[in-house]
Amino acid sequence: MREYFYSYKQFILIGLVWLLVGIYLGPTIYIIVPIMLLLMFRKGLQLEILLGFLLILTLSDSRSHSLGFASQLKNIYIIILFLFSLNIRKQIDFPINIYKYFTPFFLIAFICTPFNPLPFLSFQKTLSYILLFISVPIYFQFIYNKCYDDLLKSIAFFGSLILALGLLINIYNPDFTNLAGRYRGLLGNPNGLGIFVFLFLVFLNFARDKYSSLFSKREFYFIYFIGLISLLMSGSRTAVFALAIFLFFRQFNKISPLLGFIIFVFFIFAYQIISENLIEIITALNLEEQLRVDTIQSGSGRLIAWKFAWDEIQKNFFIGNGFSYTDYIFKLHADYLSVLGHQGHAHNSYLTFWLDTGLIGLILFLGGLLTLFLRAFKKNILAIPLLYSILFFNNFESWITASLNPFTIQLIFTLCIVFIEKVTPSESR
Repeated sequence: MREYFYSYKQFILIGLVWLLVGIYLGPTIYIIVPIMLLLMFRKGLQLEILLGFLLILTLSDSRSHSLGFASQLKNIYIIILFLFSLNIRKQIDFPINIYKYFTPFFLIAFICTPFNPLPFLSFQKTLSYILLFISVPIYFQFIYNKCYDDLLKSIAFFGSLILALGLLINIYNPDFTNLAGRYRGLLGNPNGLGIFVFLFLVFLNFARDKYSSLFSKREFYFIYFIGLISLLMSGSRTAVFALAIFLFFRQFNKISPLLGFIIFVFFIFAYQIISENLIEIITALNLEEQLRVDTIQSGSGRLIAWKFAWDEIQKNFFIGNGFSYTDYIFKLHADYLSVLGHQGHAHNSYLTFWLDTGLIGLILFLGGLLTLFLRAFKKNILAIPLLYSILFFNNFESWITASLNPFTIQLIFTLCIVFIEKVTPSESR
């Protein structure tokens, strides 16, 4: 951690400037940051630009009113990042094009936009989704080709710094890091922290798998420990199970990918039995408090959300109402759903995509996702365990349906590691 502070003190200073300007100088931040980004680009500080985007996305997830500037700033940032990526793409011989797997999905998403009650917002959300899948892989690959070790280490230490700061602040100001009695760290809510940790630890696994000497054992286990502690404190059952699925199938796929697939299919069919006896299983493991056994019966309101979403889907079965329609319809009926015992979103990416882009959009997205991961599997056997955990996770959360959050970008980082060829020390820099 001390090495991180020393090596990336320039980025830390930039981040502090943005934070102070955003908190105390209000709208000035929307002028200062674009100017600074332009100067950083001209000076070749591409790593700092990418980390800065990750920082703004993380801040935008916070519930703190003082950090509200990040929610608007990220919309400006992604456009600037896209423009920069068009410039540096010329310097990449064989760019990875993750976005091409989702081109049909992007097209149907745009077709659905005019049907949205807030068409401009829907267009903005759709555009940001596309720009993320285009810009981030280009930027990641450009930096990776020059200094893969600095890039991977900086993302790993950035994530651990966010988690460590949350744990430290929790000691002195638990009101800031807790929500409704659950630990959320610096993220917006406990489940969001769970998603962040899960994707962060998966990224860490892929980075170390590709470059075994990237982290010392001490660094790796220290970062992993911070992640696991944060995950358990969040009480996010879904994140815990998703990580367990990834680690479990990681081992089985090394023995036989076919055996791993058979076990995953068996897990799907056995899931109903597991869920019906989940309380007894958790009690036997003495994890009642960490996994909030008292809320399992109600499913934390998810069953209510799923039924409501399914009823709304019947109104527009094949063609949806555009990105952000799920947000709109759930907010419109928030009082009604609250009476039933639900607060929040649809808590299911598949239902969210179905509402937003229709059955056609859902099929196109899943088709692109499966094709992408099958291609990734040819390069790294860990891609399939990641696919299993992602499919499971998004049955209970909707993070992959949004672009400008600190979650989807981490998945893209991990996929980039898979698709970019391994660099030897003599080839980098």
